[in-house]
Amino acid sequence: MIIKNFQNLSKKSEIRKDILKIINEGLLSISPSFIFKNKISLSDNKLKIAGNFFDLDKYKKIYVIGFGKASSAMAFQIEKILGKRIKNGLVIDISQIKLKRIKVRKGTHPLISRGNIQSSARIINIVKQASDNDLVICLISGGGSALFEKPYNSFTNTLKINKRLLLSGASIQEINIVRKHISQVKGGGLAGLSKAKIISLIFSDVIGDDLDIIASGPTVLDKSTINDAQKIIKKYKLPKTKLYETPKNKKIFTKVDNIILLNNQIALEAMKKTSEKLGYKTKIITSRLSGESKKVGEKILQLSKKMKKKEIYLFGGETTVKVSGNGKGGRNTELALSFLKKLPRDITFASVASDGVDNTDSAGTIVDEKTKDKAKKIKLNVNEYLKNNDSYNFFKKTGDLIFTGPTDSNVADFILMLKQ
Repeated sequence: MIIKNFQNLSKKSEIRKDILKIINEGLLSISPSFIFKNKISLSDNKLKIAGNFFDLDKYKKIYVIGFGKASSAMAFQIEKILGKRIKNGLVIDISQIKLKRIKVRKGTHPLISRGNIQSSARIINIVKQASDNDLVICLISGGGSALFEKPYNSFTNTLKINKRLLLSGASIQEINIVRKHISQVKGGGLAGLSKAKIISLIFSDVIGDDLDIIASGPTVLDKSTINDAQKIIKKYKLPKTKLYETPKNKKIFTKVDNIILLNNQIALEAMKKTSEKLGYKTKIITSRLSGESKKVGEKILQLSKKMKKKEIYLFGGETTVKVSGNGKGGRNTELALSFLKKLPRDITFASVASDGVDNTDSAGTIVDEKTKDKAKKIKLNVNEYLKNNDSYNFFKKTGDLIFTGPTDSNVADFILMLKQ
C-alpha cells in the first residue's frame, strides 16, 4: 500500500476505503518499475522503447543523464536493463540512492539552488564529451525545470524570477516559457550542446503532454519566443530581466528522439478499472484539468449536481495557487478546501499529487461530511484558512491529510469525486 495512513483514513467509512484503494491503484500504475518493465526491453543489443527500436551496436559509448522527481528511480531501471553498457551517468533528483554505473545527486525543488547548478554543470560536461558515435539517454520527469539549470543571468536574479513566478498563479506553461528564455539548457538548449544521438525518456506531468513544456523541454525545439516570455512577465508584473532566444535551428533536433513513457491518462485508466471492479459507474471527465484551485473547486462542485448514486468522476491535471497569505499548503489541499465550503453531504472528494508531495509532506487530502462536521466542531473557518493559503493546517486539524511520501514518479494530480 503506497498510502501510508490508509488504515487510519479508511476507518471513518467504507466509501473512504474505496476511494483510497482507487487512488492507490493510480499511484501503483505510474511506478517506474512497472512502466520500464512494460515499455522497454533489450534483445541482441537491440533496445526496444515503446515500439521504437535502437541498435546499440551503432554506438561506441552510452551515457545516461537525467533530472526530475522520478529520475533516480528511472536511472535504477535503465541501469538494470543496460548494465555495463553504460559508460558514465548522472541524474539530479530530490532524493538520493546509490547506483553502480550512474551517480545520483540530490537537488532542491521547487526552487533552483547553487547545488542544482553545480550538478547541472556535471551533466553538461558528460553531454559535451559524448561524440557523434555515442548515445546519450536522457531521463526527464516533472521537477526537472528546477533541478537542471544553467542560467544566463546571475543566480540571484534567476532565483528571484522563479520565486515570483511560482507565487503568481501562472500556469506551468507560462512559468516554463519564461524559464526557457533565461536558461542556457532549457528550450532545446541541452540538445544544442551535444554531438551525440539523444534518446529522451519522459514522464509527463504537463497537461496535453507538451514536450517543450515538460521540464522546460531541454531536448525539444521550443515553440515560444522572447516576445511570449515578455508578455508573461508583464502580465504577472514580474521584475524586468534580460531574455534570450532559444535554439530555433531544426537541424539540432534531427539527432533527438523524445519518447513519452508515462502520462496522467495511464493513471486515470488504471483508477477507472479499479473503481468499476468496486462496483461504481465511473467517468474520466478530463486529464487536462487546470485553472486556479479555488475556482476549479467551485466548478467541480457544480458538476456534482449531475451525478447519480454510486457514481465516480475522475479528473487529472494540475491547478495553480495564487499565494497571498503566509500559510502552508499545496494546490491539492487548497482545491479540496475550496470544495469543502459547499460540500454536499452525499459527496466524498479527494485530490492528490502523484509525486506524493503537495508542496508539503502530504500528497493531498480526502474530504466528506465527517470533515465538515469535525471542522464545525473545532470551529475552523474555511474562508479564513483559504485567505491565508493555509489548507495544510486546516486538514491537519481535521485529520484528513493523505501521506504517501515521495512516489518516485510524477504525472500531475489525481482528483476523485464520489456520490454515495
